[in-house]
Amino acid sequence: MTAWILGGAICSHAASASSFVFAQAPRGEKWIAPAPSRPDRPREELLNLASQEPQGVRAEAALFDLARIAYADGRYAEAAGHLKALQSRFPLSSLYSDSEFWLGLSLQAAGDAEHAWLPLRGSLSRERHPLRRGFLLAALGEVYEARNDLFAALLSYAEALSTGEAIPLQERLQARLRFLAEGKVAQHQLVSATEKFRKAPTGPILRLALARQAASDGRPQAALAAIRRFLEDYPDHPEREAAAALEKGLHDQLAVNQGRVGVLLPLSGPAAAAGERVYQGIQLALRHVLEEHPKLQIQIAVRDTRGSAGSPGDAVEKTEELIQQEKVVALIGPFLSSAAEAAGAAAGKLETPLLTPFAIRTRMTERGPWFFRNTLTNKLQSAGIAAYAVRVLGLRQFAVLYPDDTDGRELARFFAESVHRLGGQIAKSIPFPHDANDFGPQMRALGGLDDTQLARQRRALGLKPGEPFRLTLTFEALFVPAYHDKAVLIAPQIPFYNMHGIRLLGGHGWDSEELLRFGERYVERAIFVDGFFADSEEPRVARFAKEYLQLFGRKPDIFSALGYDAAKIVFDGFVRGARTRREMRSYLAGLRGFEGIMGLTDMGPDGDALRQLFVLTVKRKKIVHLQMITPHREGLGGTPAPAPPAAGPQSSLP
Repeated sequence: MTAWILGGAICSHAASASSFVFAQAPRGEKWIAPAPSRPDRPREELLNLASQEPQGVRAEAALFDLARIAYADGRYAEAAGHLKALQSRFPLSSLYSDSEFWLGLSLQAAGDAEHAWLPLRGSLSRERHPLRRGFLLAALGEVYEARNDLFAALLSYAEALSTGEAIPLQERLQARLRFLAEGKVAQHQLVSATEKFRKAPTGPILRLALARQAASDGRPQAALAAIRRFLEDYPDHPEREAAAALEKGLHDQLAVNQGRVGVLLPLSGPAAAAGERVYQGIQLALRHVLEEHPKLQIQIAVRDTRGSAGSPGDAVEKTEELIQQEKVVALIGPFLSSAAEAAGAAAGKLETPLLTPFAIRTRMTERGPWFFRNTLTNKLQSAGIAAYAVRVLGLRQFAVLYPDDTDGRELARFFAESVHRLGGQIAKSIPFPHDANDFGPQMRALGGLDDTQLARQRRALGLKPGEPFRLTLTFEALFVPAYHDKAVLIAPQIPFYNMHGIRLLGGHGWDSEELLRFGERYVERAIFVDGFFADSEEPRVARFAKEYLQLFGRKPDIFSALGYDAAKIVFDGFVRGARTRREMRSYLAGLRGFEGIMGLTDMGPDGDALRQLFVLTVKRKKIVHLQMITPHREGLGGTPAPAPPAAGPQSSLP
């Protein structure tokens, strides 16, 4: 009988496997059965025999040997072709069973999963030799993966590794088994496989994978049960230490106080006033959530981070204290960017979600998956005022007059990007020194002329006294991304330099009584956006403002609102069933449609909260709320109030 020889040993149905010696396995992640030893006769001689005596006994053996050579050389499709020819020409051949065995392996090695399955399954149904069964099962595992039958693939790999023989390239099969077990098959399927192979060599792999899958799914009790079984059943397993470490981490997770939230704020030092207002917002949020859900158990543990804008202070120490000693589920704060970044890094290492209510300087692209922020960013407010100006006011041509500092440059850039995206244009973008008080040079750069210059131009044009003349400007609106102290200096200079019919636009920092007092009639009908407006008639805002005033004796500001909404977001996680740190992180990452006092809020993919904005204007010497706008979603949120007329006397005119 002619038989296939692997490394010098006969590999037929009746062959002994104890002396198998295999050639070096092919490299790569793909599992391929080891190549046989090469026949003594050269390939050319075998080709001649196969063609000269197509039905002869020597042709039968030649085709088999040609397949051996092709397989050994890595030409698996050619090997399959020779084996198919053998089966077709010699259907009663004594080599038929062996040819089907290697045909399945050749097709699998060639990547032809569609045609490999039938010969592999047929051979497996007849095969009794453990090692040969291992080859077939390993190859079938890959075929099942290609067919997306992942549970069948897992069972095939597990059985291949449990044949009792040292199957070659075990580490590759183990890697595929772990990959499928740790997240690619359903939990009930993994439980079934784990019990089936409990006493087999693959039992420990599956049991540990079951524990890891349960831990990843947020089922710590199930994970602990799987680990206990692992440690009982496999006390001497090499991964015992890894299992023990996972067990300790799960015990720590279960020790978390399921209703406790840590608060990290600067309650002393230069930022104490802002920190106090944030904390007051958090306190009111706690009061409201317990009124709405009296059976909910929530506590807050507060720590003073101290520190300043350039120093994290005690942020790391207090973060670790809250996580490790107080066992908090989540953290609110810190307030300042330096402290928030330091605390966020510490919280990330301890896998505890952190939601900061400010940290405006933090680069969210560099944050970890446990770090979230709820604040009013420069990008958001620039997008908001641009969207309102273009979509509601119908403006298309803009100029920007911005302070030459970090915030000013960033606001100007984001505004320009938003305007261009909406189909508008930036005609001029002009900076001014952050300490400027005289804006004459900037007004002239915008195209304005004072009365003397205007008279000179009238004479140059030959106009008679009283004959109408108006400067031709290249923009319809002027965006000034500065605080109210600069806005009240700039607004009067617009009509002084004879620029009429220009809409004045602004952002956060304009909502101030000083804007009205010093801006006078020049800021009338100006439009600006902000993250919060305490005098809004929105029911949620009105209730918050009223109760805040009663409790703390002053009107809330944006810091109070940021603290309130940050706390309500976290508390809402408890309401929705989050009990562990991982569940809270998942809830925060998927936050959408949260209705807070600052409007509708979604969590962006980078962990930055995206929210509605308040569109405000000055009307009859009062700041009033026009509507809400949702720049990060399509269209506008809220019901628009009638927009101030776009034509007629401008707000900056006497």
